[in-house]
Amino acid sequence: MRQQCSTCHYPVKTCICHAVQPVSNLTEVIVLQHPKESLHAKNTVRLLQLALTKISTYVGKSADDFSPLRHKLSTDPKPTAVFYPSPDSSAISAVTSRDTTRITRVIFIDSSWKQAFGIWQNNPWLNQFTFYQLPAETTGQYHIRQSKLQHSLSTLEAVAYGLYYVEQLDPKPLVDLLCAFTQRWQTYIPVR
Repeated sequence: MRQQCSTCHYPVKTCICHAVQPVSNLTEVIVLQHPKESLHAKNTVRLLQLALTKISTYVGKSADDFSPLRHKLSTDPKPTAVFYPSPDSSAISAVTSRDTTRITRVIFIDSSWKQAFGIWQNNPWLNQFTFYQLPAETTGQYHIRQSKLQHSLSTLEAVAYGLYYVEQLDPKPLVDLLCAFTQRWQTYIPVR
């Protein structure tokens, strides 16, 4: 069995700890993660967990899977936004900074697009919150995972740019972490 770093939990030869810059986000980040995505070696939520000060991850697909989160949200109501391109979502870039500074909690879905659609469909409780989407011209740098959609972003990139719009948090430390991760991955594991 390969030795793993006790901090980042990646194999020692691909340890990413040197590239982690702590990011003090004011906005609470919640990630709804598909069970298959939680097992994926190239998943970027693990990187977010290393860098962000306020992040929680809930693994599941159905409303029942997210019962602890639903309870938390009902007992601790805060202005919450969901970043998902639903038919009713608004472009976050078109929202005034006065409106976005009221948001204190953001929810992202971490999975393939097909799985994300399933999570959204199976969790109508999310519809109590305002939905936003990032600008279509936002381009991703995460090229070691493929998507058929032109403007796909990794979850790390979506969170980094979402926090930029919500609290004007510089996305560079998170994007740099992703680039370091990509470089490490390409160095030790051939890209197919």
